[in-house]
This record gives sequence, structure tokens and C-alpha cells, in this order.
Amino acid sequence: MTVAAGTESRGRARSAAGAARNSDRGEARRALRLLLRYSAGQRRALVTAVVMLVAEAATAVYEPLPIAYFIDFLRRERPALPVPGLDWWPQSLRVVESPGISTVVFLTVAFILLAIANAVCDSLAQINFAKAGRALGYNLRVGLYSHLQRLSLAFHNKSRTGDMLARVTGDVTVVEDFVTERVTDLIYSVMLLIGISVFLLNESWEMAVLAAVIVPVLSLVSNFFSRRIKSASKRQRASEGDLASAAQEMLTSIRVIQTYGRGGYEQQRFAQQSHDALRAALDSTRLEAVFGLAVRLVEAGATMAVVWLSYVLIEGGRLSVGRFVLFTLLIDRMFKPTRRVIKEWSTIGKIFASIDRISDLLDRQPSVVDLPGAVPAPPFRGRVEFRSVSFAYQTERGGGQSSDGRGSPMSLALNDVSFTAAPGEVIALVGPSGAGKSTVLQLIPRLYDPHAGAVLIDGADIRSFTLSSLRTQLSMVLQETVLFSGTVAYNIAYGGNNVTSDDIVEAAMQANAHEFIEKMPDGYNTELSERAANLSGGQRQRIAIARALIRNSPILLLDEPTTGLDAESTDLVLQALQRLMKGKTTIIISHDLNLVRPADRILVVRQGQIVEVGRHDQLLSRDGLYASLYARQFGPVAPEPALIGAGGGDDEGEDELDQDELDQVFQTMLLEALPRPAERRVYEHTMHGRSPGEQGGPGAEHRPRSRQRRRSE
Repeated sequence: MTVAAGTESRGRARSAAGAARNSDRGEARRALRLLLRYSAGQRRALVTAVVMLVAEAATAVYEPLPIAYFIDFLRRERPALPVPGLDWWPQSLRVVESPGISTVVFLTVAFILLAIANAVCDSLAQINFAKAGRALGYNLRVGLYSHLQRLSLAFHNKSRTGDMLARVTGDVTVVEDFVTERVTDLIYSVMLLIGISVFLLNESWEMAVLAAVIVPVLSLVSNFFSRRIKSASKRQRASEGDLASAAQEMLTSIRVIQTYGRGGYEQQRFAQQSHDALRAALDSTRLEAVFGLAVRLVEAGATMAVVWLSYVLIEGGRLSVGRFVLFTLLIDRMFKPTRRVIKEWSTIGKIFASIDRISDLLDRQPSVVDLPGAVPAPPFRGRVEFRSVSFAYQTERGGGQSSDGRGSPMSLALNDVSFTAAPGEVIALVGPSGAGKSTVLQLIPRLYDPHAGAVLIDGADIRSFTLSSLRTQLSMVLQETVLFSGTVAYNIAYGGNNVTSDDIVEAAMQANAHEFIEKMPDGYNTELSERAANLSGGQRQRIAIARALIRNSPILLLDEPTTGLDAESTDLVLQALQRLMKGKTTIIISHDLNLVRPADRILVVRQGQIVEVGRHDQLLSRDGLYASLYARQFGPVAPEPALIGAGGGDDEGEDELDQDELDQVFQTMLLEALPRPAERRVYEHTMHGRSPGEQGGPGAEHRPRSRQRRRSE
């Protein structure tokens, strides 16, 4: 049994080693494909640089030859060398006719020419590699930036912003610097080692064998340490990404941190993450130091081997003193490039770590893409239809439980939802948080695609249109207003193309923003600070409305556009929204009944299904869920509408909801809790042959635990 166990253990070790080798080869191929893909257009520069490095290595091999020849000449073991073209020289310069002087002149000129050729080749190689490396960095940054814009909201909501920034900037810079500054040294060193080995083989097979032994030994040492350095470098880069995320989160949340007095806690958390990054960096540095020590020991042993072998060959009359000096210089020249290869070899581990992080991001495919045969969308009239739409989000592993006690792989957000919005009609969505209202808005611009059913505009499935042509005919005003760094005019004009100054001012006036913009230091040319922190919430929202007015699209999506505003700001925003909504198909999510009540139709959503449909007064008269929500917010008597339309009712709604659910009413925003959409096969497997009721009702996984416990009791 002991023998069998030992055999099995060795088998597992061999399998693990084989898997590691295959993994290394796979990563090398992956890195090569990435570099070749993003260095397109620089092939000529790369080829020129490599040719120059080959020429540089050749001149470096022959550079010590004049010195060796001179030593043998002095020992009378080599003949004198004449100066070429001496007959054409003036008589006053014929002093070089002396054999000794002519030999020294010849060797001096040869040495200088070899040195000049070596330097020129080195300079040309560096210039071409710098050109290719900078182009590679540019292409990688632009490619990553473009790819990040195509990835789904689910990915961005699950990713750390700081880590993404570290990949786009830090990791790309590591790869760029490697190609620009270190590839030259690495390739030159390898070429020089090959050139010296070939020269020694031609001159003395004994020395060639000795040189050939040095390379495999160093290769074994390099292979042993490179994997460990690579692993440590990956941990270091990951720690640096976490550190960048923590710093970014602190800077964007500084108001909350200062208001709650949590500066000390954040400092402690950042210090711990900094310590983790420091420990990872020190692990990598320690491995590199031990790596260098091992190389020094191999180098010392190789030098002593050269001395002993040379002594034996000289005593046997098979080696001259000049050749001994030449071989010693060449072997010594092998140590420097070998050390350089070793140094860069350890760097290659870091490069692979950065390339892995870049490739991992580039390999992620957008979940929503243009389908084959997609065509540009025609001008929309504005008819929006949801036809039996169902959609589910992917839940985390080990997450919620289904009603049968087994882990549920998805969270049903919409279940067989159908409704139609006619051109110019205003539709309002109300309901508890997590009911699926925001999901409805996200499906219209194809931020997600439904798992079942279809979303249609003017009778055509929106998946038959290209994404860009679809989204250019939609406008959105969100609860969390997003403004960019730049001028006020730039942010307003962002909504359209070929926008004039008059268009910007007109849109600002309709959005009730012109007055406060004119009072700013530079008016419309005032630069906004990061995240427009120098504006109030109402001012930011009115600029966003002006941006939507500039766009003037036939379909308008509003998600909590007045949340968090004071009464005066709310009134100004509502007036601006009234102008913005005119003549447009509008779908609104809002808890502000001054905006919801005048809607042509109100859809009450609960647990992924539409449970009530009607106008404000009709829904109040039915004494259902909407009436309960209204009574909870305003009491039994409905006030008169403040803006457009007329409506309201005096019905006192019966409170059909428990406390927890009512506390969540109308608390929603577009980017709140956007998990990964469930895979279609998971959705079909989960829903096949089972009605929603078998899972405790659609959206059961959204219910708070306290509510589920009370209902079970």
C-alpha cells in the first residue's frame, strides 16, 4: 500500500506540474495574441527593431576580438596587420609602415567602428521599440475604454470603479513600459547569448560546452522563481486595485464620511488595505532578491570553471593567452545579459499579471449586442408595447431560498407583463421598492433583454434595431443626475448633435435653468466641478432636463426625477418636466403624486406583475393597493392636483399592506441594486413546467425576511 500510495502521489505531482506548464503556455499564447492584436500597424517598426538588435548583438560578440588579437601579436603568436590603402597615404604619414604601429592602428580603427555600429544599432532599436510600445499603450487604453462602455450595467454595478481604473491606467502602463524600455534589453540579451555560444562553438568546443551548461542552470533557476514571482505580482496588482477602489470610494463619499464622523474608521480601513498592498509588494521584492542571490552563486561558479578550463587548455598548448582573454571576456559578457534576462524574467511575471487583468476585462462579452440583421431604427412615433415580458436577475451563489428550500439561481423581477403606451401618452408606474418598475425602464433602451416576451416600439421588436439608433431616440431623466466635467453649455448640448448657442439657451429657459445659469460667474461657460458639486440638487436636475429637451426624442423615461428636492426646487422641476413631456410618450416612476396623478394611466406594480391599471380617480375608487398607498402618504382626503390635469378622490383606502412594505413605497432609482441578469438557460430551467405560484409568488425573493416570517406565522 505504501508503494501504491507513493506512486499515486508522484502521479498527482506530475499531473500538477503538467497542468502548470500547460497553464504557462496558455498564458504566454494569450499574452502574445493580445500584444499582436493591439500592436497592429507597428509591425514594421517591431521588425526593424529586432533586426537592429541582431546586428547589435553581432557587433558585441566581435568587439573584444581586436584586444585578443593584440595580446597574441605582442606574444608573437599573431602576424602584423597592414593598414589598408597605405600606398595612397602622404609620405609624412608613412610612419604607420612599422608593423607594430600598423597593427595597432588597424585594431584601433576596427574597435572604434565596431563600437559605433553597436551604438547606432542600439539607438535605432530603442527608437523603434519606443514607437511600437507607445502605440500599443494607446491602442490598449482606447480599446479598454471603448469596451467598458459596451459592457452591461450588471457588470459595472458588480465591479469596483477603482479596480477598473487601475486596469485601464496602471496595468496598461506596466505593459507599455515593458515594451518601450525592457523588451529591447531582453531580446538583445538573448541574441547576445546565442551569438556568444555560436562563436565559442566555432572556436573551442570545450568553452562552448561550458557556456551551454550555464544557460540551462540559469533557466532552471529562473523557472523556479518566475512562477512564485508571478503569483506574488498578481496579489500585488489585486491589492493595488483594492487600494485604488478604497481611495476612489472615499473621495466620492467624503460628505457622508465627514457628516457621520467616520473619518477614523475609513482611515483604519484604508491603512489595513495599504498594509495588504505593502505585504504583497514586499513578498514580490523578497522573491526577486533571493532570485538575484541564486544567480550570483551560479555566476561565481561559472567564472571559476572558466579559469580551470583555460588553465588546462593553455598547459596543453591548445589555447593562446589572447584567446584566453577573449573567451574570458565573452564568458563575462554572458553574465551581464544573463543577469538582465533574469531581471526581466522576474518582470515578465508582473507583465503576465497585468496582461491577465487586461485580457480578463477584454474577454468579457457584452450581454446586450446588435443581433444579426439588425437595422437602423426609423423615426419613432412613440408607441411602446410590452408583450408578455418576463425577466429575472441572477442571484448570488448561496443566496435566497426557493419555497421548497432549495437554492434559487435567479430572482424574478417581471412576470408576464403586458401593457401599451400610445404615442404621446403618459404612463406612470407605482409600487413598492423591488416590484420591477425600474426593470421596465431598463428594458426599453435594451440595458437588458427580456428572457421571455418582447418589447416593441411602433409594432417592431426593439431587438431588430441597432443599439445606437434605438438609444438616440430615447431620453432619460434619472433620480441621480449625472453631469460631466466641463461647462454648463457643454452638459446641456451633450443631449444632441450640432447644437447652437440659441438652442442651449432656449432649452435652459424651458427647463427653468436660465435664470440661475446667468447668475453663475461665467454664465453658460462656467466650469462645473467634479460631479457638479458646485450646484444644488434642483439645479443639477434642471440642467439634466434641459439636456433632455435638446435631445427632443419621441420617448421619455423618468425615474424619480424629483426625489430629494425641496418644495421650491420640486415646483420648478415639475414645471420644466411639464414642458418636456408635452407631445412625448412618457413613462414615469415617481413617488411624487403631483407628477403621477395627472398621468393618462397609472400601472400599479407588485412582485413583478401589474395588479391595477387606471387613472388616479379610478384607482382610488377601487379601494385597492393604489388607494392604500395614497392613504398612507396623504391621508384619506386627496388634495387637489397642483399642476396639469385634474383628479384625485376622497376615498379612504384600506391599508392592505403590512408596515415593512409600506415603508418601502416609492423608494427606487434606476441604478439601485442591478444584479447580473439570469442566463436564459437558467431562466428556462427554473420556469419550465412551473407556475409562479409554486415559488411562493413572483418576486417572493424580494420580500424582507421579517415580512415572510410574519406571514408564515
